[in-house]
Amino acid sequence: MQVNAVVLDAANIACKNRRGGAPPEWRFARVERVKRACLDTWPGALVRAVIDASAERRLADRDRSDTAHREGWLQTAPGDADDLALNMAAQLGAAVVSRDNFMDARRDHPWLEREAERVWSFSIQKDRSVVLRPRRLLPATDEQVAEARRKKAHKAGIVTLGEDEVWTCTGPPDKCNYAGQAVPVLRRGGDRLCKFCSYPAVEQVYTPAPKAVAPLLTLLVNGREHGRFPLPPDGLVLGRGGPSRPDVTDITAGLDDRSARAISRRHLRIEPDDEGWPVVVHRGSGGDTFLNPRAGADGLPLDNRLAHGERYPLMEGDELWLGEGRVRLIVSNRDDDE
Repeated sequence: MQVNAVVLDAANIACKNRRGGAPPEWRFARVERVKRACLDTWPGALVRAVIDASAERRLADRDRSDTAHREGWLQTAPGDADDLALNMAAQLGAAVVSRDNFMDARRDHPWLEREAERVWSFSIQKDRSVVLRPRRLLPATDEQVAEARRKKAHKAGIVTLGEDEVWTCTGPPDKCNYAGQAVPVLRRGGDRLCKFCSYPAVEQVYTPAPKAVAPLLTLLVNGREHGRFPLPPDGLVLGRGGPSRPDVTDITAGLDDRSARAISRRHLRIEPDDEGWPVVVHRGSGGDTFLNPRAGADGLPLDNRLAHGERYPLMEGDELWLGEGRVRLIVSNRDDDE
């Protein structure tokens, strides 16, 4: 796919989850690293990044984001950064790089589901290299979209410092030196205006810190749950297990012989990246693995076959179909329901 423009979900990329319950780190250097990977993948592409003001304040290397602002490729959203990023991507016909499912925005931006290779996942490996892969978003029901919107509204609060509300200037950068930043405001009726430029100001929306990454793989065979596997630090090998392969987690129980043979002895390996997110590698010499495929009339996977030996980042909600698709692995986070 020829990509001429890319929008980076900068808050999503900048936040590095740490294991053991430690608070996440926020570093803009991660955004710079992903930007370089995008330009290596799509030379000459226009790359823009969007970050919300509350996430930007958390950055340990704020000087880097300040430089990106001066260079003109970073924009601070006065409210929700996802809305600005998706609107920008729609206007530019751009790809979006993010780990987000954008569940709440599926109806406002139907291209998220309909257009191939518009959403790309990223993974920063332990050697600091970046893996970029196109990621098909599975179709969302109206109920899922409504629930996502409800959760988003519940999580979003207004940032306060003591009793003082925090307001952000919405003026253009060529009109106000404090555009996109927290500013003192003037009251005019029910409105709030930036003290420096008199453009409208908006209350700053708080971006909550993300949950700790604790990947869980749920095994489905013929639509029925057959087990759950937390992802250990050294990863998992899944396939046709047996006494001679103690390192392999067996996923063929309940299959007939023909279906089981579509699963290789060591079919795939799933291991954590630098911050614990799963990355899958298809290793089988026979049989296939598919990531979020479309199904044909016969129920068999039609597309999104994984290339042998290549690394593919996995995110919450992703589905891996193995062999004929009767064996599936669903990716989730262990604290989803907490």
